[in-house]
Amino acid sequence: MRVIWKDSKPKEYKPIIYRGFMIWGTPAGWEITVPGDNNIYKTHYSAQNAIDQHFGDFGKHGTEKRKSYGIQTIKKGDETA
Repeated sequence: MRVIWKDSKPKEYKPIIYRGFMIWGTPAGWEITVPGDNNIYKTHYSAQNAIDQHFGDFGKHGTEKRKSYGIQTIKKGDETA
């Protein structure tokens, strides 16, 4: 029998550059560099949709799968954990 140990460190994600803004994954969720936006998003699709909303064209870019996610926030920027 072979034992495989899981790494105890949280999974890290490579940052994504989308429309000039950076999206990066953390153990808490996904964050974006849009000025004035301190929200933490559930998926990177939600973060990309939030960037689209910042430009005023939410729902015009991306695949149907991404559009179906909408904008799901885990935590608002002004809330405390």
